[in-house]
Amino acid sequence: MTDITFEARELHPRLPSSVEVIDCTLRDGEQAPGVWFTTQEKLDLATALSHAGVSVLDAGFPAASGSEVEALQAMHHLKLTASVAATARPLPQDVEAAVRARADEVFMFMPTSDLRLKETLGITCDEAAAIFRAGAEAAAAGGLGVNLVFEDATRTGLSQMIDTAVELGRHVPLRRLVLADSVGCAHPASMGRLMRRLHDALGEDVILCTHNHNDFGLAVANTLAAVANGATAITCTVNGIGERAGNADLAECVAALTHLYGVEHGVDPLALPALSAVVEQTSGILTSAIKPVTGFNVYRHESGVHVDAMLKDTRSYEFLPASWAGRRSEFVLGKHSGTSLIRRILDSAGIECDDAVVADALGEMKEAVERWDKTGHRQAHADMQTTHRTLLSGYDPATLAQRVRAKRATERG
Repeated sequence: MTDITFEARELHPRLPSSVEVIDCTLRDGEQAPGVWFTTQEKLDLATALSHAGVSVLDAGFPAASGSEVEALQAMHHLKLTASVAATARPLPQDVEAAVRARADEVFMFMPTSDLRLKETLGITCDEAAAIFRAGAEAAAAGGLGVNLVFEDATRTGLSQMIDTAVELGRHVPLRRLVLADSVGCAHPASMGRLMRRLHDALGEDVILCTHNHNDFGLAVANTLAAVANGATAITCTVNGIGERAGNADLAECVAALTHLYGVEHGVDPLALPALSAVVEQTSGILTSAIKPVTGFNVYRHESGVHVDAMLKDTRSYEFLPASWAGRRSEFVLGKHSGTSLIRRILDSAGIECDDAVVADALGEMKEAVERWDKTGHRQAHADMQTTHRTLLSGYDPATLAQRVRAKRATERG
């Protein structure tokens, strides 16, 4: 245990020794606007995630389409180590679809906040609880493990959630209670308080899980705050893809759990770069070069002061070791380079040199860099915008309207 992780346990006495990692890339990730996976891509990704050590796959929404049912059925035949779960509303047709898909368990979601219940669904809290109970009982009767997902939990009254959880727990064996920050409005202090109070009210019998969206860039921070206050399961997606600004990122969560909190999670960090790359390719959403853990620039250094220290001891500027994620530290020649890297490069090339030669080589390199043309940068930005407009644009509304008009004309004719 490092000094940092020891301190984390002192600061957070509720910190568990381990957590379950639930990946939602195949469901919530695919809900990102413009993103879709083929059945084979889903199977390949499910296999990779399972091999990487993910505990549970939130693998799809079977009630949405026949292809979703077929994909989950195919996952069942893969006999993965990870449990395969279906997302469902507490409705008969959703439960039937999840059973037909041969899911191991179900993430049954329903809004709990007054805003969502009254303004969106037009029902009362009591009516919602009755619907939730009926759906959960049907899922349990169908042989599915039941996870209750309180949608919009961070805008729901605490006593209301506790009462609902206790009541449903009397009638259905619950695997997990998932608290969803559906609109990303929580912050670490509020998430910690919410998890702490639910943990106190419900005890150890219910596994508390957190599901955070990233609208304010706090999804990972809120996930860690939940774990520090009693959550023993987390949800995340590869590269953080998902609705709007996305979800808590898998690589960032497990890196922080390992190196900052000392919490076991079962995920192989060496699998993270490959998972990131395949999700970039199949989703069409490219990640930033400075994305933590898996970004291109994360273990690359240019600044002369940084490089000089890194050449002496890599811990100087890499608390997160490059080797942990199967990467290596790299040094880049550029405008901000110093003499240490120049000397290292020349020495490696077998060139004997004094300080004057090193300084001259450094000066020539910097002048060359500053003369570089920026056309490539502008083209890369244009290509990214084109990618967004094409790959992530979805189906053309005008084409849909045209097809419907043509079909109706044919039917009338």
